[in-house]
Amino acid sequence: MMDERTFFRMAQAHPFLYPAPRHDYKRLLNLASTRDPEANAQLRIALHELGYDFDESILNFSPNQCRFELLPEEFLINVELPFVREDDVFVLTTRLPISDGLHMDRKKIEPSNTTIERAIFRHFWRYFRVCSRSYLALTEEAASFLPVGKKNRAEMTFYQEGCRYMYLQALDGRRSPRSPLGERTAAFLLRIEEIWPGGPGLVAAWGLNSISTLAWCSLLRYRCPWMLETRGLTMVELYPTEPPERPSTYEWTRDWGMTPVFETGVELPPRPEETGFNLSLAGCGRTPDRAR
Repeated sequence: MMDERTFFRMAQAHPFLYPAPRHDYKRLLNLASTRDPEANAQLRIALHELGYDFDESILNFSPNQCRFELLPEEFLINVELPFVREDDVFVLTTRLPISDGLHMDRKKIEPSNTTIERAIFRHFWRYFRVCSRSYLALTEEAASFLPVGKKNRAEMTFYQEGCRYMYLQALDGRRSPRSPLGERTAAFLLRIEEIWPGGPGLVAAWGLNSISTLAWCSLLRYRCPWMLETRGLTMVELYPTEPPERPSTYEWTRDWGMTPVFETGVELPPRPEETGFNLSLAGCGRTPDRAR
């Protein structure tokens, strides 16, 4: 007999969590310490109000050996998630490290080099040519959605401390002057219907550091939750405010200014290099028969 709780199962929101940075590369990762937990909580509460229940967290941790480069597909670690279903979503609130191994930024994120992570990367690569702590470059297809007057957001360089803009540059190579950019930074939301055919969706919201990510997720929860249902990539600019001297809550993050930059409104199609990609995601809910 079918369990009543199973029969009436709601769509689930699964936190997709990267580990907190290890201060000594010789130390093992702390399984209880994850990046951006408060930002992820803000986003999951917003999704709960849109009809998603909370469910199992997914620890997207790297192997014990510290490694920032991306491995070839044949060396990826296969991960099985039998509890995940096609109406679920992964909730990601950390910038994906698709380029960290190629940049000399002081603050990096270790990729896990798993099949699940690489499947998510393939969607990110449709929108970003480069995505690191200090430098982001949109693909030509994503940059085509930039409005007149903001074409120079095709390439963005950020200060590593405070993550405000340093330079902006258009695809034609014209770069903005350094001084007039002010105390602004960028934040992004990527909404994907299916990470792989028949698999879960993705709700990824992040900024260039932990504070901007938390502020952005708070704004999505309190001021613009409808954005979470917008497919494809959304970009906004944030105007940070100074926190109180001794804050007792995160309420001050909701006072940040926010200006929309662009949204694609649709998911961009697969890139040519994705043709024939076999996810090899055996054990992921209803996926195996449809993903191969």
